[in-house]
Amino acid sequence: MSIPSVSGTSPYAGPQGLWTADPEELAARLFVTVFAGQGAVPLPQRDISDVYAILASLGGYTLPDVRSGNTQPLGLTVQLAQECILLWERATVATRLSAGSGPVAQTITMLRFGPGVLGSSDPVAALKARLK
Repeated sequence: MSIPSVSGTSPYAGPQGLWTADPEELAARLFVTVFAGQGAVPLPQRDISDVYAILASLGGYTLPDVRSGNTQPLGLTVQLAQECILLWERATVATRLSAGSGPVAQTITMLRFGPGVLGSSDPVAALKARLK
């Protein structure tokens, strides 16, 4: 896999850095970044494509505007984002929501325990505690 250029301010070193990261730490960092500033919103939601883009930014790279096919780093980014979302669901802090007929819109919705993790001084520890 060719690795796109990585920004010097990203917490992970490209797709490979995301891939080798601790899954719970990555899920917590992504959760905080995805829902930053939405803790008091009545129904905090983000489009699934936003989650993919935010995860890529944590790795210091960007995804192509046209996202089709099974190419890298898109495939790896989608896999890791879905793993993070599964951890969020297991911790009951966020879940997937699909709506529409024909083309389905996929969003991620924060659940009632999400603001506690989001506002925690240590979101990684708070997410890990919810997973036990």
